[in-house]
Amino acid sequence: MIRGDALAQILRWREAAVGLGAVSVGLWWAVGSYGVMRWVGVVVAIGGAAILREAMVRLRRPRDGGGAGVVNVTERQITYLSGTGGGAVSADTLANVAIHRGGGGSPVWHLADEQERRIAVPANAEGAGALFDALSALPGFDEGAAVEALRDPSPGARVLWTRAPERLS
Repeated sequence: MIRGDALAQILRWREAAVGLGAVSVGLWWAVGSYGVMRWVGVVVAIGGAAILREAMVRLRRPRDGGGAGVVNVTERQITYLSGTGGGAVSADTLANVAIHRGGGGSPVWHLADEQERRIAVPANAEGAGALFDALSALPGFDEGAAVEALRDPSPGARVLWTRAPERLS
């Protein structure tokens, strides 16, 4: 009975609604209760704030879907499948992460590993949002810079992350 686009918006905001609800209930208990229940309310409010913060970070990310191919992330293995090719790289062996945008085109993630295997993943490929979760484990990866690079309409390449050279101790 609910239109498809309305349902998509509800599902997109559900995590934020849960976090906001937890913060509200937690604050209500913390302010209006006594004894142990007051401290339970404080803990629930803090947990809700953490959920709300993560939801707001996820909401800033561009939506995926509608582009060429499918992205699958399984146990730190990033796989891109499309009718014109694809490939796979491990997040553990990544050496470089960049976003390229051609003149008037949509952004493309470029991932290269230590063995020079490269894959180019359109940012609007189905499941491309999972790249954020896979790449967030990289030391020094800035998700905010990635979101800005995806939203920036100017053509060119932006290197988001490069593996630091290993040092001998």
